[in-house]
Amino acid sequence: MLWKKPADLKYTDLCIYIDQNVPKLLDPDCPDVLKDTIYNYLFLLIKALAIKKRMFNSFQDYDGYSFYAANRIFFALKKNLTNQGKVIKGKEIKPIKSCLNYTKALLYPMKIEYLREEYDIGKAELETSKNFDQFVFKQQMRDYAWQQQGKSFEFKSNVEDLFKNFNFVLTRILQASPFHPGTVDYKRIKISILFNVLNNLKQHKSINTEPVTVILWKLPKSMATYIKVFLKKLGTAMAQEIMESYEDVQIDDRLLDYMLTNPDGEFIDHENNN
Repeated sequence: MLWKKPADLKYTDLCIYIDQNVPKLLDPDCPDVLKDTIYNYLFLLIKALAIKKRMFNSFQDYDGYSFYAANRIFFALKKNLTNQGKVIKGKEIKPIKSCLNYTKALLYPMKIEYLREEYDIGKAELETSKNFDQFVFKQQMRDYAWQQQGKSFEFKSNVEDLFKNFNFVLTRILQASPFHPGTVDYKRIKISILFNVLNNLKQHKSINTEPVTVILWKLPKSMATYIKVFLKKLGTAMAQEIMESYEDVQIDDRLLDYMLTNPDGEFIDHENNN
């Protein structure tokens, strides 16, 4: 991944390269290096335009936005190639002749979409965190009843299996990354996330806790916000998995409530006996 424009190239050179090579994306044998270069050049172009227009107050937002926008433009250009000449919703799809003009026209609409996605991620994290706290309290209150029914061991075993398969969850989260598995940048992002998760656990904090200083492994400092987004998504996904494991082994609420209030009594299901 090129984080800065090569000194021997102008931004117009990047645009010319994109416009000339985008048609090759439809080739089934299009090499990954060409796809990555087009995406990378879009990233550099969008970041430069966004900085020039001072679209964000925090400089760290520019990388996150540029990743999001480059992904949108990349697939929009590819989709345009597929649909050229077709009439969709009463309009003929015309070719995108200039990636620069097309990108400029969408800079602010994409900013709104990017901020909305960031808000949705934060909202989902907050809601899951709230539900998870309630879940933990409820589980503590009912732990005794669970032990009597052998469910505590089953739930614990499920959670242990979840953490043994932690890499699978992380890989699923990283599918939102524009980098292909096996590439250097994919590896650096994954290692950076793991370092931050490990640091949070050492400090007895949740996986998705936003560290004051983000640990970055061979990545530019501007990637800190991007890593925080993945920490939020990862923590939310793990909490959801744990709550779903709980639901899988949950005892009927009426039985649990009865056992809590009548530990020595016999539960009779009158509803199913009628």
